[in-house]
Parts: sequence; C-alpha cells; structure tokens
Amino acid sequence: MVHELRPSEYESVRSLFQPLRFHLSSAAVLDGNNPGQVFVDDPDGPQSAFMLSPEGGYLAGDPDNRSFVRALHRAIVVEGVLGEEVHVLSLVVHPARWRGQLSTLLDPHTPSEMRRRHYVCRRVRYDWRAHLPDGCTVRRIDRRLLDMDQLSVPDHVTGWMVNNWGSAERFLEGGFGFVTLCAGEVASWSLTDCVSGDGCEIGIRTAPAHRRRGLATLTAAAAVEHALAHGFAMVGWHCPEENRGSIGTAEKVGFLRERDYVAYYAMLDEQQSSS
Repeated sequence: MVHELRPSEYESVRSLFQPLRFHLSSAAVLDGNNPGQVFVDDPDGPQSAFMLSPEGGYLAGDPDNRSFVRALHRAIVVEGVLGEEVHVLSLVVHPARWRGQLSTLLDPHTPSEMRRRHYVCRRVRYDWRAHLPDGCTVRRIDRRLLDMDQLSVPDHVTGWMVNNWGSAERFLEGGFGFVTLCAGEVASWSLTDCVSGDGCEIGIRTAPAHRRRGLATLTAAAAVEHALAHGFAMVGWHCPEENRGSIGTAEKVGFLRERDYVAYYAMLDEQQSSS
C-alpha cells in the first residue's frame, strides 16, 4: 500500500531523505516552506518513501520494498495521483539501488538518465556592479516592483513564484529575487527555488533578446550577495552537465562544484506503442 502523509507527519521521513538534502527542495517541503506531496509504505514506521517537490521527485529509503514499488507505480502511472499538470517526472534517488526499480515503477514509460552538477557558493567572486551595462539597473523583487504599471513582468517570474512557493505572497514572505532592468524591460531574473535553515537554492533566467551580455552572471551574483548578507551560509545551484552556459555562470559568480549526480526522467504523458 501507499499512504500520503499529512504535513504534520512529515518529520517521520526526514531521516530517510537526509542523504538527499543536497537537493534543498526536499528539506524545504518537509519544513513546510514549499508545497509538495510525500508517500510512504507505512505511516507508523516508514521504510520507503517518495516525495514530489516543485523541483522534482525523490525516492528514499529501502529500494527492495517491492510491494511499495508496485503500489507507487499504480498510484503514479495508473491513478495519476500526482495530477494532470505533471507531464515529466524527474527523479533523484538514494540509495543508488533504486535505479533497478525504475522500470517497474514507471512502466510502460522508459526513464532516461541525465548527468547533473550541484554547486554551492559561500562567497561571491564577481563584482556585478562593475559589469552593469549603461542603462541597466538591478532591483530586488518586491510587491512594489510587481505592481508597477509601466513594467511588464514576465509570466515566467510569477509562474516561478507560484510553482515553487504556492503563491507570490509566500515567495515575497519567505524567499527573495532580483531582476536586471534594461531600457525599461526585465532582461534577467534570479529567484530562490527554496529555503531550508541557513541554506537556499537559486535559479537564473534571461530573456532571449538580452542574452550573451553577461546579465545572468551579474543578476545571479546580486542574488547570492543578498543571501549571504542576510543570514544564509550557503547558496545552492543545480544544472545539467551539458549546460555550459549555466556552468559558466555559476563558476563566474563563485559557486564551487560540490558533486555530480544522476537524475532520471520519464514522460508520463507520452503515447505508448500498443504493438
């Protein structure tokens, strides 16, 4: 059987997900900072668990619990317990033996592997003010900025807040973000994905028309600078191994490579062959 835990029961699985805490989103869900779902084999003494966070899914605990794997397969693939909006399921697992269960868990969908990097920054090494182009300014995201009539805030910014935090209000209360404005446009933006304890993780996005100007680096540097000056001891960053742009941005800012890991992806809405 599979049981979905109530938020008040999340503490019972914290030790199972502890090895995955380098994905801070997993801890943020357990803290109640980010929305999510947690499923276990036994709510009174969980040995195997699955979490869906805004940043993806996590499998933890005993990977040899075949009854849990079969029941979780039914819940995810057959019953659609994750909701119609989850079209692509990404998974990070611990221990690695979970890999052997993925074909059963996701059947008939075939998981693919993606090598990823995890970076951490504890000191900014990039002077973003010295690289700010003429006509551009860096602003913290707050209610005043979001409500500016003369500024068109990209849907990606507001969607990021809602997806990761549940609402813009919760983001403004518990997270932070910065934008670079150029000629009256939001050219680049960096927001917190999640917060847990004295750590946070951020992401970065630049509008296509403003790319290759170094704006991602300076916007991310401003966000990290703010975090480290306001009580955070570390800032995390995740990116695919082949995303050289993201890697270059992180390393210019001052992020140091902590680890490499594998994520698994499956298209839950793909049409399967009936032959």
